[in-house]
Amino acid sequence: MKLVHEFLGFIVLTGPLWLIVLAVLVSIGLSRWVSKHYPQQGKRIAIKAGIFLFAFLILFGDEIAGGIYLNYLCATKAGVKVYQTVELPAEYWDEQGKPKFYDEKNGNFYLSKDYPTEFKIDSNYSFLYIDKLVTHLRDQKKDKLFSERVSYMLWGGWIRRNLSPHNTATSCSNNLEQYGNFIKQTFKQANSR
Repeated sequence: MKLVHEFLGFIVLTGPLWLIVLAVLVSIGLSRWVSKHYPQQGKRIAIKAGIFLFAFLILFGDEIAGGIYLNYLCATKAGVKVYQTVELPAEYWDEQGKPKFYDEKNGNFYLSKDYPTEFKIDSNYSFLYIDKLVTHLRDQKKDKLFSERVSYMLWGGWIRRNLSPHNTATSCSNNLEQYGNFIKQTFKQANSR
């Protein structure tokens, strides 16, 4: 009985993979079935290839296009912009000059009371399910913008979004590194220039 439960668990966890294999087999079968009606060998090969590619692109085209567009957005529009640096006194820094207010390992930022961050998700790219993530770092009164960080997240194609039990987004590869740069570039030690 344990073996049956493990096998069923394996099927559930690999469901999208089985669906891809099934979709490829259906595409091949459909292309063979349609090409039977054409006696000429050259036409048969062209029709098989065309139908297979058409069926494949219907199933996975949005995943492929989304990945390409995410790479474009990450390369051209994502990143950190520092509009004004903030000088903090020596009590905010350790002996090596590293900030005490920033935990690099976890990406936590401990000055949020004094310098609040605003996080906004903008879903303008709805066809491809790409979200734009914008983080603003402002002063206490929120009237002065010190810096901002822009990143993007892709939630996958329609198969991954609708059939995967645990859909996670793919984002720009250096998100945590960008967040650290975002904080490190905004705050400087008061006596350093």
